Amino acid sequence: MFIREKSELKTNKLYYNFPIILVGYKDDKFNYNATTTSASYSLGNTINIGIKSDSNSTKLIKKYKEFTINIPSKELMSEVEICGLFSGNNKLQQADMPYTIGKYVNAPLIDECIISFECKVIKSYDFEGYTHFLGEIKRRIADKDLVAKDGSLKSEEISTIHYVGCSKERIYRYVSSDNAKTGTFAFGGHTSCG
Repeated sequence: MFIREKSELKTNKLYYNFPIILVGYKDDKFNYNATTTSASYSLGNTINIGIKSDSNSTKLIKKYKEFTINIPSKELMSEVEICGLFSGNNKLQQADMPYTIGKYVNAPLIDECIISFECKVIKSYDFEGYTHFLGEIKRRIADKDLVAKDGSLKSEEISTIHYVGCSKERIYRYVSSDNAKTGTFAFGGHTSCG
C-alpha cells in the first residue's frame, strides 16, 4: 500500500470524468430541442440531472415536466458541441439530428444516440445557479447491437464521451476498450488490500 501526496485544487468547478448526455425537451419556439450536460447520475428508476438555472432548457423542462436522456458516442462530437454552445437556437435542426418522439413523454429521442431514456420530472430545486431535476425513468431504449438476446445491455460494447477538467480547462475523454466485470479485483486475486 502507498500513500499519495495531495495538493489543494484552486478551482470552483471540478469535472471528474462525467459522461456527456444530450437532454431532449419540448420547446415552445422550435417544437423540440436538446441541450448538452455532463451533470447526471441514475439510481434504479430515477435519474438526476443538473442544468444552468437561467437556460432556455431549464425553463421549458420545468414547464412541461418531462425530458429525454440521450447518450451519444464520440462520432457525434460536433452535435454534442452544437447542443451545448448555442443556447436559444434550434439545436436539433442546426446539428441536423433526426429524432422520434417518446412513447411516454412528449420529448425527442435522438436517433443517432446509442442509449435513450424517457423521463418525467418528480421534483426540481435551484441551488447556486443550477437547477437539479429528479426524474422517473419511464422507458430505456438502446441500439439493437447493444442489447443481448435476454434484453440486457452489452456493457462491454458501450463507448461514451466523458467530461474532465476544472474551471481553467475542460477536455473530452473517451471510454477505451479495456473493461473488467464487477468483482474481478476483489474476488479474482487482484487486490491492493494486502
